[in-house]
Amino acid sequence: MNGASTSIRGLSDYLAASAVAVLAAALFSLFGTHRQLPVLGTEPLLPVTLLAAAFGLGASLVVTRRGICPAFKGFSWDGSLWLFILGSWLALPPIAIDFYLRFPRDINLPLPDELFFYPAIALVAEVLFHLIPLAALVILLPRKTPTAWHFLPVILVEPLFQAVFTIEAPLQSALVLGNVTLISAAQLWLFRRYGFAAMIGLRLAFYLIWHILWGTVRLDLLF
Repeated sequence: MNGASTSIRGLSDYLAASAVAVLAAALFSLFGTHRQLPVLGTEPLLPVTLLAAAFGLGASLVVTRRGICPAFKGFSWDGSLWLFILGSWLALPPIAIDFYLRFPRDINLPLPDELFFYPAIALVAEVLFHLIPLAALVILLPRKTPTAWHFLPVILVEPLFQAVFTIEAPLQSALVLGNVTLISAAQLWLFRRYGFAAMIGLRLAFYLIWHILWGTVRLDLLF
């Protein structure tokens, strides 16, 4: 198998995830009721998702050709179950933080909008916080740089971004920084070992518990 076909095969899970995200964004544009969105504000979801998918494709190609992530292996149902379990455990700390220290009301969308929004924004997050920084380091660092030095700085990109939103509450900010660092490290380990499907799968499992299930309960329980 030549290098080009190997790269294309290595991108197949990214392309599948992108298709699902774009479809979710399109459904949100048709049926969504909220125009003020978490993080995005009034920016429309579909163009943002399409732009992220395009940038992510380029970044994935750079990363795959350098051998940073494995060629596509597929992902088993057993693997999906473990991702759900791990995502559930990782969602418990922010639920505890929310219960005792209270995040703002508008950090999540109500049903049914959240069913379309979070699959789309998951792709945007992976591209922005993981794929683009990894690709940038692959380009900038010498070829003989140990792989760990590509991943270690990227672990902190999303935690630092998330901590900015709670900077006025130092304890909450520190707890968020620690929790998101753990999630980011787990995702990048999965990406290195199993590929993009595993990385975004963990985020989706986390979103299901944190944003969708708890996100629905918290609006009545805490406000």
